[in-house]
Amino acid sequence: MGRHERWEDLYRREFPRVYRAVAAVLRDDNSALDAVHEAFAEGLRRPPADDVNLIGWLFRVAVRYARRADRQYRRVLAAQLRFPVSQEHDDFRTVLDRIEVDQLLRTLTERQRGIVVAQFYLGLDRGEIARLFAIRPGTVAATLAQAKARMRMEARHVPPELS
Repeated sequence: MGRHERWEDLYRREFPRVYRAVAAVLRDDNSALDAVHEAFAEGLRRPPADDVNLIGWLFRVAVRYARRADRQYRRVLAAQLRFPVSQEHDDFRTVLDRIEVDQLLRTLTERQRGIVVAQFYLGLDRGEIARLFAIRPGTVAATLAQAKARMRMEARHVPPELS
């Protein structure tokens, strides 16, 4: 299988997963969509040196692209269109869980969100996260601890009508 076919296969299999992870960090569906498409295009233009942890590579490239675009253009997108990631129909409880997780993620800094999503959604270990964010594994552990503590504290303060 050639390089283009491998990337097409990767795109078909992993786009929804990478997209949701990037959207969780950026908090903007349109920016996440652009960033993930750019990450896949970058992979075709200049693929990484090896095929180890391509999902993590795509995640990192997409988040960096979005940050660069945001700094460059300093614009806020007016339309918050949703990109359907899954064809599955969620039951009511799953939707409520997603709303709660979304509310908790909103309380975190962008860096904390990125690290939490990388570990718990993408399934990356602390060493992989440290390499992706160019930080030390101890910093990953500390950031995760701070993020989890903040989310625990916020979860205790959920208004009764939302719990």
